[in-house]
Amino acid sequence: MYKKAGKSEAFPNAVAIVVLSVLSGFCLLAYPSERREQKTSRSFYMGFTPFPWDMTAEAVDTTNKFIVKNGDIIAHHFDAGVPWSEALDDKPFHINLENEWKNRKRISSGMKTLVSVTPLNGGRNGMALYRGKDENMALPDQFKERELNDPAVKKAYLNYCQRVVEHFKPDYLAIGIEVNELIHHSPREWPAFVELYKHTYSQLKKAYADLVIFATVTLHNLTNRGWADLQVQQDKIREFLQYVDIVGISYYPFMAGQSERPTKTLDWIRKFTDKPLAITETGYPAETIVLRTYNLTISSNPAKQRTYFETLLDQAFRDNYLFVIAFLHRDYDALWEKIKDTAPEAFIVWKDCGLIDEDAKERPAYDVWKRYLSMKRLDTGD
Repeated sequence: MYKKAGKSEAFPNAVAIVVLSVLSGFCLLAYPSERREQKTSRSFYMGFTPFPWDMTAEAVDTTNKFIVKNGDIIAHHFDAGVPWSEALDDKPFHINLENEWKNRKRISSGMKTLVSVTPLNGGRNGMALYRGKDENMALPDQFKERELNDPAVKKAYLNYCQRVVEHFKPDYLAIGIEVNELIHHSPREWPAFVELYKHTYSQLKKAYADLVIFATVTLHNLTNRGWADLQVQQDKIREFLQYVDIVGISYYPFMAGQSERPTKTLDWIRKFTDKPLAITETGYPAETIVLRTYNLTISSNPAKQRTYFETLLDQAFRDNYLFVIAFLHRDYDALWEKIKDTAPEAFIVWKDCGLIDEDAKERPAYDVWKRYLSMKRLDTGD
């Protein structure tokens, strides 16, 4: 836990899926299997987000029980708007958001906690929408047309982050989610975002000196050979990383045509920075994905999913990651049936990324997860 200085305190990014249509012919790399050393301990925490597999009390309850039983860290991922007006004027948030926060905190008891918030919208091309009664509502008039570095935006976002910290008292705080994608989708906005981020980071560090504060990047698109601005993106992120305590990694390798054994990519990120690494969200499908809009099929099966988690956790062990978060614990077929007529088709890509399937049957990847979870976690002083 951190100390307070001074006074004695939805869905992953859907836009990335567009690149799949460009990379549908990408050849998956094959690596020879390696003899793995016997492991009895791990340096990293393991956990999930409390994303439910259906819109029912049963789904919420079983999800909460599963993630508490099968992890030692919980990730609260708030990526559906910011209560801009209330944060700016220091007024109470809408009761719906207040209740969500209370329920989230209740299930976090006794676990390490990661909270991720962001001033960016789901498309990673501009300011986050408004979180009021519902998620992703239209921006209030006073925030329309404002830049990310506008004084009112800076004040509101800092106040919002401070209230997040005061409520959750997290061990890790991400104040930007998948920020590298802004460089690709809206490069003009990048300097203003960096100004906002640096202001928020510096002020939070003054108040909470020991809190680990950072932003996350999508590793699959930071290494996506289908993106023409890849080098520009990497150069800007390399400079940006001087303002993070750790490097948070959002990684869905199948979104960039990368193999279920992405050893080279994981080696690359370790060489790219000397900052501590952590997986803030990840997943790999256990079933084939069909995207009719993009005329694209991504072939997968439970064996490939197992290989991915074996590879990832082996690398996390080798490189002393701080934590690994699997975004989903169970397939959300039941949820998808209820939202498929109104949700973007791209949301189907995560539907079968659970370690257990839609009928709560365990997959081989879950065995890998449990094997690592059973290891004693070494206290590395984080």
